[in-house]
This record gives sequence, structure tokens and C-alpha cells, in this order.
Amino acid sequence: MIIDIFLPLSLIFIMFTLGLGLTVDDFIKVVREPKALGVGILNQMVLLPIIAFSIVSLMGLTKEMAVGMMILACCPGGVTSNIITKLARGDIALSISYTAVVSIVTVITLLVKDQVSNSDSDSCILYF
Repeated sequence: MIIDIFLPLSLIFIMFTLGLGLTVDDFIKVVREPKALGVGILNQMVLLPIIAFSIVSLMGLTKEMAVGMMILACCPGGVTSNIITKLARGDIALSISYTAVVSIVTVITLLVKDQVSNSDSDSCILYF
């Protein structure tokens, strides 16, 4: 019950309160200076999984630890990164934009991966 009701409501509340302090100009600044967003997406989607794979390979972790580390490395950022950005007095609009773009790209890559792996099937199934 707590996970089904309280957790989603708390995430909604956190994102709502973060958004209250933002203006359209904050997001226009992100669009006008796309370099930071591009570097962040590149780091999250490409470099972080490569670094995690390297660490897993070099340290000889157990299979369970290796899978856990790779899952963490491939997960997109979320509400936690946005609230930490707020606490660190960082660019919240950039953090929220980054979270949104990476989350959408992740869903698209899952759809593409599913279509490639099930190329003989006409349906697209997401596994969660």
C-alpha cells in the first residue's frame, strides 16, 4: 500500500515543487545552450555503461553484482537527481530537461531493441 500510493504521490509532490521555481526562460536557456544537455546525455547513455562494464570486467565481480551494477549504470536519472541538483544549487531546468530526454530516449531504445530482437514478430512488447 505504501509503495503503491505514497511513493508515487511523493514523487509527484517533489517534481511539482521543483517546477514551481522555474520559468519558461530557464528552459529557453537550456535550448539555446544545448552543449551541456548533449554532454550529459552522452555521459549517461554511452560513457557510464562503458565504465561500469570496464569495472565489472576488471574487478571480477560475481554475476549478481555485475548484473546489478550494469542495471544501475543503464538506468536513466530521475527525481532523486533533480532534488540533489536543487540542494546543490545547480541548474534545475537543465536537470529536469536531461531527465526527460534520457527517459524518452530509453523508452525508444527499448522499443527498437525489442523490434530488432523480435524481427519476425509484428508486435512490440516492453518488458518491465
